[in-house]
Amino acid sequence: MTHTTSPTDTPADGTWPGREHHVPVADTSMLPGTETAPPAAVSALHRAAQGAHKTIDRLADSAAPKVRHLSQTVGACTGTLRSTVRSNPLVSVLAAMVLGGLMSQIARPRQ
Repeated sequence: MTHTTSPTDTPADGTWPGREHHVPVADTSMLPGTETAPPAAVSALHRAAQGAHKTIDRLADSAAPKVRHLSQTVGACTGTLRSTVRSNPLVSVLAAMVLGGLMSQIARPRQ
C-alpha cells in the first residue's frame, strides 16, 4: 500500500517525513525596522527608490510642456480634418479603406 503525503503531513519544523535532516529557510525580509534586515541593503534600496522617484518627476516635468503643445497641435488638426472630410466624403472613405488595407498587410504575420 502506498502512502501519499499532503502539505499537512509536514511537521512545523520543516522536515519531510522519512528524512533525517531538514534545510532551514533563511528569513529574507527586507522591511526597514526588522531585526533581520541588513541596514546597508535597506538604505541602498531606499536610495534607489528615491532616485527613481526623482527621475520620474524630472521626466514628467520635462514632458508636460511637450504634451500640451502636442495636444494643441492635434486640436488644430482635428478642425482641418473635419472640414476636409465634409468637403470630400468619398475621397475620405477611400483613403480610410486604403490605409486600413495597408495597416492589415503590415500587421499580418509573415510565414
